[in-house]
Amino acid sequence: MAEVKKVTKEKFIENHIGVLWQSIKEGDRKKKLSDVYDSIVGKPKQEVAAAETSK
Repeated sequence: MAEVKKVTKEKFIENHIGVLWQSIKEGDRKKKLSDVYDSIVGKPKQEVAAAETSK
């Protein structure tokens, strides 16, 4: 987990998008990877939801 915290969310997604959940659409994979990254770095769900709605 410490390795994940060393990279940005964008880099984490870029590194894993072609490897994980290949059977689902890319947009859905990005969302899942974003959620995984947030869980690992400890970003609270409420904060994540607020960030998603402000885009």
